[in-house]
Amino acid sequence: MTPAGQRPYDVLCMGRSSIDLYAHDIGVPITEVRSFDAYVGGCPTNVSVGTRRLGLRSALLTGVGTDQVGDFLLHFLDREGVDTQFVPRFPDRRTSAVIMAIQPPDQFPLTFYRDNCADIGLSIDDVRRAPVGGSRLLFLSGTGLSLEPSRTATVLAAEVARSAGTSVLLDVDYRPSVWPSADAFGVHIRQLAVLSDMAVGTQEELEAATGESDPDRAGPRFFGGHLALVILKRGADGCRIYHRDGGRGDVQPFPVEVLNVLGAGDAFASGFIYGHLRGWPPEKSGRFGNAVGAIVVTRHGCANFMPTLDEVREFMRAHGQAAVADFF
Repeated sequence: MTPAGQRPYDVLCMGRSSIDLYAHDIGVPITEVRSFDAYVGGCPTNVSVGTRRLGLRSALLTGVGTDQVGDFLLHFLDREGVDTQFVPRFPDRRTSAVIMAIQPPDQFPLTFYRDNCADIGLSIDDVRRAPVGGSRLLFLSGTGLSLEPSRTATVLAAEVARSAGTSVLLDVDYRPSVWPSADAFGVHIRQLAVLSDMAVGTQEELEAATGESDPDRAGPRFFGGHLALVILKRGADGCRIYHRDGGRGDVQPFPVEVLNVLGAGDAFASGFIYGHLRGWPPEKSGRFGNAVGAIVVTRHGCANFMPTLDEVREFMRAHGQAAVADFF
């Protein structure tokens, strides 16, 4: 087993990817939108870019079609320096797409196009070719469990990671449109949580995962097996971190004016991963994640707008973070 510090990758992200078509016209319903901006999206794909821009060595395991949208995604990721050599291309599947209207501060209606989508085509063989054991951390998302063959491949990736001593961070990533019910989702996500070290999700996602509407009950209930931490993303209220020993810590946010909340959670995860891999305590990693997420909510899209380490440093300094030097 290769020691974690000597592995070729810091982060391997596995799961969905898409072209995101975000309304160029801000503050109007979809019926009044005249044009869209094309970006790269999908929870694990966003995190692969977010961690790379923070300076980590990031690889991505997703699936794309042999179509122009797949070309669009891979060109962007290659330009960013995310390792895409493990990404299969499927001639019989289409790269996923998302359309969204932007109506700040609280309306961001999404439409997913995921019928026969390429990232759900990920298989056991794709996992075996990927550097799961060559990465310090594996980032997984719940949407990967929605259909076969990705469902089995995602569970296998977690099993391989545990055998190799690779940390597993599970993003609950509940998307109701791809599941028959929240109960069905909960069955599968709880099984994957047993193979994970940490989990992150919103209150709604933790409720879908556990059936508990109170996050202070949902968080501890989700521990089930191997989880050491459950991280509750609270948006404008920052985050709350539940520890396996029963402790919990609230981490303060950075107040900003919101343009678009989509991608904020993935930015938060990118910042948290950065801190975790540097050996920071969870609450310190959460504070850094809050800063990365706060930057992205002021911007128009997700992956394309992830901040660099220098941008996060300047943001924290401008927002009165004491002892900024402690984070760098």
